[in-house]
Amino acid sequence: MLIEDRFDDLEEDIDVDGANGQLTLTFSDQSQMVISRQPVQQEIWVAAKSGGFHLKWHTDHWSCAVTGERFSALLNRILGEQAGLKFDVFNPEDGL
Repeated sequence: MLIEDRFDDLEEDIDVDGANGQLTLTFSDQSQMVISRQPVQQEIWVAAKSGGFHLKWHTDHWSCAVTGERFSALLNRILGEQAGLKFDVFNPEDGL
């Protein structure tokens, strides 16, 4: 999976555990972020310190129903907020 592969390339200590359509990210301070597919609703849900986000599929990308951010921009922003670092690991060309 693309998201898991990107975390393997980072220097930051973020543990990634994936199972049953869900990724749990555990940061060095033991806080967690959960990314999960919701096939029935045709959504992706993200739970983080900064809140919960629901993403819907648009013609060629996922975007947040509330902020309008593409999935890639949302991930970079909330990862940065959660880890206290600047993240720029996902980009729109990733198809997220």
